[in-house]
Amino acid sequence: MIDDFNLNRRSRDRVNTKLPAQYFIKNKSMRYEGCTIINLSRTGAAVLVFSNEMLCKGAVVFLDVVIPKTFEQLTLRGELKRVYAKGDMVVCGIKFEKIVPETTFHDLT
Repeated sequence: MIDDFNLNRRSRDRVNTKLPAQYFIKNKSMRYEGCTIINLSRTGAAVLVFSNEMLCKGAVVFLDVVIPKTFEQLTLRGELKRVYAKGDMVVCGIKFEKIVPETTFHDLT
């Protein structure tokens, strides 16, 4: 399913993961919804959501994640670049506004 996004073409290394998170879409969401980060790089992520919320390319997304083995919460802001729906699952490709620092990326993976 991830290959449909051509994520392997990215210039930054990507790591497969199952990192629980929450997302919020600016000017659209009423509250944060649960999701799972399934693929992560320093410049973006593929996120699996179970939602009937209309997801549109170009939307500003806030992705909140707790760094594993810590109590630190990280908010990543990005743009929704790709949306792939299959049944009640939606995989979203998000490009982050800023590159995730290398040490933070290491902590997340």
